[in-house]
Amino acid sequence: MKAFLRVLLILMFLTSGSAVAQGAPRLLVRAHIEPSGTVVAGTEVKLIVDCLTTTWFTEAPNWPLFTVPDAIVNLPDEQAENLHEVINGVSWYGVSRAYRVVPQTAGAFDIPSFQITVYPGGTNVPAKLTTPALRLVATVPAGAEGMSVFFPTQKLSATQTIEPSPDDLKVGGALTRTITQNATGTESMLIPPVNFGDVDGLKRYQKPSGTKNIMQDRAGLVAGQRTDTVTYVANRSGRFKLPPVTIEWWNTTTQRREKIVLPAVSFSATAASERPLFDIPIDALSKGGAHRIIVIDRSRALIFAAILAFVLALVWAYPRLITRYNLAKHALVTARNRYAEGEAPAWRVLRAAASKGPLLRIIPAVYRWMDKSPDFKHPARIDDLDFSADPGLKELADTIATHYADSPDAKLDWNKAEGALRRAAKRARKKRNAQSPLPPLNRY
Repeated sequence: MKAFLRVLLILMFLTSGSAVAQGAPRLLVRAHIEPSGTVVAGTEVKLIVDCLTTTWFTEAPNWPLFTVPDAIVNLPDEQAENLHEVINGVSWYGVSRAYRVVPQTAGAFDIPSFQITVYPGGTNVPAKLTTPALRLVATVPAGAEGMSVFFPTQKLSATQTIEPSPDDLKVGGALTRTITQNATGTESMLIPPVNFGDVDGLKRYQKPSGTKNIMQDRAGLVAGQRTDTVTYVANRSGRFKLPPVTIEWWNTTTQRREKIVLPAVSFSATAASERPLFDIPIDALSKGGAHRIIVIDRSRALIFAAILAFVLALVWAYPRLITRYNLAKHALVTARNRYAEGEAPAWRVLRAAASKGPLLRIIPAVYRWMDKSPDFKHPARIDDLDFSADPGLKELADTIATHYADSPDAKLDWNKAEGALRRAAKRARKKRNAQSPLPPLNRY
């Protein structure tokens, strides 16, 4: 009786294990901050997020970016760390990524929860994992209170350039202001952006900032460089002044608050020069006769002439372009159809059938690939292959014959069959290339 109960318990354990293996994969997400506790503003902390499953991931999760007010958030382009853990007797597998968060002021920072799309094995439907919301507290050293952005570094320098020279700016012309910051021993992504102001009468266009880390072979990171660029376009004539730019930073060597002031830039914009197309005689103006002054801007006239020439050329070439387009389209469709009916797609269909389906799907795919391949006789027959050259071909032929005999013992080792078919195609191709394209001479 005890032996019977022991066997029954073993069967129940195996049955329950099989049910768990066949069930949906379990998912888990974790997140924590390193280092924990209060940090100094401007210090880089890591938000480490782990995604785990009881099966595997068929592809990498979609890691989104999120924003935290008054903080820099970045996801470095680094490879994810693979995980394998045993939790409560269950094996979990997953990946881990580290976000970088840099608080720029003192205070509490709420890191919001966000969703990560994962692709667990054992199911065809992606899943979404929601990270927990976390809080980060940052402080600033004494003397740094009130700074709009707390940026600690060993040394900071800043330069500005104005292009082109504002001495001859016309209405509609553009002026570009570029400010470059260099921070010693600091990554470029940590350098705060420059705050450019608006100017009445000028249209401001902010360009994407550029960052660069200056590295040396032995010293490693030497400095970080950030370049902020803005372009102003004059909408009217008059006198303008770009405001000065003040950059505050915390000197980690002297533990003091310092600032860099880049000077203001003053300039004038004048109306674009225009001239009458025809001169009006003075005597006509003195007699008070009706007249109209036609004014043409030279640059606009050139642009209009170029557009007109382009339109005329397009009208002239339109029938030829349509004909060439139709020919190219027909050739593309023909090439696509030829490729779809070729050997390579047939081989992909064969491999897909071998990885999923039974012999009922694999065998027709084998014959279809052989019929599409120029290396075999058409129509293709397995019996035409040289079994003596490769034992794998003999096993493949025997498996196909057993299958057609409705035998339940028909099994195919696809790895051996794939290698045998490839080697057979290679031998046939080598033999075909060695044959002379000329027919043999008749001998009498």
